[in-house]
Amino acid sequence: MADPVKNFVKVNVSTGYDDTATSVVLATGHGAKLPDPATLGAFDIVWWNFTDYPDPSDDTNVEIVRVTAKSGDTLTITRAQQSTAATTKNAGGKTYKMILTPTAKTISDILALIANLTAVKIGEAPTGDIDSSNDTFTLSNSPIELALYLNGQRLTVSDDYSISDDTITMSIPPFTGDVLLADYTY
Repeated sequence: MADPVKNFVKVNVSTGYDDTATSVVLATGHGAKLPDPATLGAFDIVWWNFTDYPDPSDDTNVEIVRVTAKSGDTLTITRAQQSTAATTKNAGGKTYKMILTPTAKTISDILALIANLTAVKIGEAPTGDIDSSNDTFTLSNSPIELALYLNGQRLTVSDDYSISDDTITMSIPPFTGDVLLADYTY
């Protein structure tokens, strides 16, 4: 399952922690900014020394942790995710932050979802299924536009398809699983 996502979420950690802490208290009210793991699932978050490194990628002790539970402003975490190391984050006078941002796991989740799509047709049923084994299908009337929908969201179709008479030919990567809806405009 893909991690929950949310835009523009950066939170302050209330105090310092050693490299074994699995419960982290955020600044008052900051827990409300994060997704709720109880309803949306666990997620990875980046934890770093903001005072010395406004950009987390510059912090040699940056860490990705997995948030598995949240109660108000208290997070339950699993340390050292995605090949990062659990590090001490308690230098005096430093501000430590966490940010919900795309990580390598986010990209892997997206690629896995794309690789596991299933086609469902809306409107006129073409001959030939839209699936990973058939990249050509025919409609009784030539469409002027092909629109694809993934979970209700319209996707931009690249120029990597052609329409000749009543036949559409397109490159479709292998997929199974989630729903891809195809709609045709004449």
